[in-house]
This record gives sequence, C-alpha cells and structure tokens, in this order.
Amino acid sequence: MESWDSGRALDSVGGDVQFLNELAGIFCAACPTLLKSLEESTAAKDLKGAADTAHLLASAARSLAASRAAEMALTIEAMARRAEFEGIESACHSLRQEVEQLADQLKKFRTG
Repeated sequence: MESWDSGRALDSVGGDVQFLNELAGIFCAACPTLLKSLEESTAAKDLKGAADTAHLLASAARSLAASRAAEMALTIEAMARRAEFEGIESACHSLRQEVEQLADQLKKFRTG
C-alpha cells in the first residue's frame, strides 16, 4: 500500500517532477531528525516541542500528499496541545513506522 499519492503530489507542484523530487529529498533528509526530536520531546513531556515538531511533520507529509502520515502527526500534535500523554508514545511509534515506509517509497521515486 502506498503511503503517498504521487499523482496528487505531482499535481500540487504543477507537474514539476524535478521540484517534487527535491521536496521528496528534503523530506527524507529532515525526517530522521524530526522524528528523533518528537520522540525526545514526548519523553521529556515537552508539550510545545512535541506539538511544534508534530506540526512540522504533518506539513511536510501534506506537501507530498502523504495523508496517513499527516493525519497521524496532526493527532500527535493535538494530543500534545491537550497534554494527553496517554498513548502518545505509541502514536509516535506508529508515525515513525509510517514515515519510514513513506521515505522508502520516496527514495524509490527519486531513483526512478
């Protein structure tokens, strides 16, 4: 199952494959750091840090038409903003798995 809608992502950048390729590269480069930051923030109960990082991940995923990852990140953001730590670590783990699957698919897209 695809983690992103490549056709929709391509439409969102006006059909510019090179630009979409660059966006995918930026996402793949930034996500390990963002995921680590999210996990560290939730472990430290840093609500603002967790919410802000989850928001960044959601925005990045949305830019690639990766709706599952975006929704998962938005759920984590909402949990952090409401100080709901019950289940947040599990949600972060699920998001990590989704983002890693997405990154693998984006790497395949980038290599043709």
